[in-house]
Amino acid sequence: MPAPTRTSLIDVVSDDDRAVATIERGEALKRGANFRTAHIFIVNERGDLLLQQLAEGRERHARRWGSSVAAYLHAGETYEEAAIRRLREELGLSLALHSVGKIHMRDVNSLKFVSLFLGYDGEAAILEPDHIAGLAYWPIDKVDRALGTELGRFTPTFRRLYEAFGKRLS
Repeated sequence: MPAPTRTSLIDVVSDDDRAVATIERGEALKRGANFRTAHIFIVNERGDLLLQQLAEGRERHARRWGSSVAAYLHAGETYEEAAIRRLREELGLSLALHSVGKIHMRDVNSLKFVSLFLGYDGEAAILEPDHIAGLAYWPIDKVDRALGTELGRFTPTFRRLYEAFGKRLS
């Protein structure tokens, strides 16, 4: 099942992350509907974090660096199912994923629930060049420095996830 398009149905969730309805993905932020995403941090054997640079044509956060993988959940899909699906679709990888934790954050007028997974690998390929401009492994100290001085280089969700869980990577 490919990534949700703007017209694909995703779950609308309550303030405590229970599915209560469905909505087209493209309408969620416009209507202030709460929704779910899954993200993955991939770390290589040196402990470097794989970051994904969003493509120029992306409607949000173009050219910014973010999580190794990010996924909207299809209606009825679990966080883990979405993470596994997008890992394969975006990077061509099938890895064991470990749940790290879940946060919620404001995204426009919506409450977004984000579940983070961790995977270990050294090789990844860009399978969706319209979605991904680049991939690079960043040493953790470089991520720390850049987040301290260049917040605008990163997506808001990545910044929030790294703030919550980045210390678990080193």
